[in-house]
Amino acid sequence: MAESRTAPGGGNDPSSAALSSCVSGETTGIDVTSTSEAGLFVDTDGHRYFATEISSSHIEPRSADASPSSSEGGQARLVAVPAGKPNRWGFIPAWIIDHTDPRPRLYQAEQLLTGNALFSPDIAASECAISLRSAEAVARRAKSGAWGTAGGARVFSGAAPASFQGNAGRYVIARGRIVSLGKTRSTRYLNFGRHWKTDLTVTLKSSDETAFNEGLGANGWQIDDLTGLFVEVRGVLQEKDGPLIALRHPGQIRVLEGKRAGRGGQNSN
Repeated sequence: MAESRTAPGGGNDPSSAALSSCVSGETTGIDVTSTSEAGLFVDTDGHRYFATEISSSHIEPRSADASPSSSEGGQARLVAVPAGKPNRWGFIPAWIIDHTDPRPRLYQAEQLLTGNALFSPDIAASECAISLRSAEAVARRAKSGAWGTAGGARVFSGAAPASFQGNAGRYVIARGRIVSLGKTRSTRYLNFGRHWKTDLTVTLKSSDETAFNEGLGANGWQIDDLTGLFVEVRGVLQEKDGPLIALRHPGQIRVLEGKRAGRGGQNSN
């Protein structure tokens, strides 16, 4: 079996903060090496791991080098901490920790901070998600990596559906005002325009509505409250009667309006 080592965290820099938030200091990991494909790693037994919670599908090939490396030009010392069951291709979701320097760093946070990836929530708990989203915001403000290149990362406007053309299959971020809500037995619809054949539509499974309400509830919202609100959504873009994003995790949507209390509460605004 591949050698295991403890994955410590700590420190005040964004990467160390994300490591402390996302990975237990007592967790042991497995030594891995990076592969030719960014975000994929392998151990000595041939098990393959992918860096969970980030996506680089918005980046053009060869636009950025997302592989960890030693500051002295040597091989990076990496540890994978499994974070779930293998996917259908046999890849194991994992937190990847870079032990190359004296202070361990979280690979996911480093990729977000350098603009080589977007935050793609799947399993991250609240504090971890905040840390990773904050790391992404640092790169966006600084126009780092793909945020500063033509055809790289951007925030799409939900009010401009034509801007999504040519981006099907990519992980995207979009912001806009929800015009109306719809619901069938199996699906909830968040409509960003009045013409569903051409405007941005966001969906989630009706069976997932409770989980999404719990996620939105941290800031006093529910799915049924969203009409007229300005929100941010993120996910893989599809083309199906106009641009479509299917939400799987509550972290893929957040309200950008002011905080308010829940139903029946006080201090609403």
